[in-house]
Amino acid sequence: MLQLDIPGYGSLHLEKLVLDYNGTLALDGIMFKTVKDYLVRLSEDLEVYVLTSDTFGTVAKECQGMPVEVKVLQSADHTAEKADYITQLGAHYVAAVGNGANDSRMLEQAALGIAVLGPEGCSVQTLNAADVAVTRIEDALGLLLYSQRLIATLRR
Repeated sequence: MLQLDIPGYGSLHLEKLVLDYNGTLALDGIMFKTVKDYLVRLSEDLEVYVLTSDTFGTVAKECQGMPVEVKVLQSADHTAEKADYITQLGAHYVAAVGNGANDSRMLEQAALGIAVLGPEGCSVQTLNAADVAVTRIEDALGLLLYSQRLIATLRR
């Protein structure tokens, strides 16, 4: 669990981390090499989930042996499916990270939403739904590993 008291913002009691795959953890279906170490370290304090449409069909191979639970989306409405997943996990305990338009409601539902404006870009709706925006996934994960950074960004 990650517990933070952020002046002027409120308290966060995070138990779960939900991550979009393509555009967030990966580019063109291949996970960024630096991400794997971050996920292992974060899994010591948080349950880690990867949600994906699996556009490139690579998520199972790329996440093999990682301490994450992978969910390949099945519905016709991935935006709603991701938001519903957050709700089922207990939104008040979830940090969510994404970049695509179908991540906007997921970030909105989560206790903490982080948008990544990386090489694939970021949907404006998702940026607006986020509590924090970063330019690299490593920075998003670093906010959770080094929580003083998150406090410095969100305090009022």
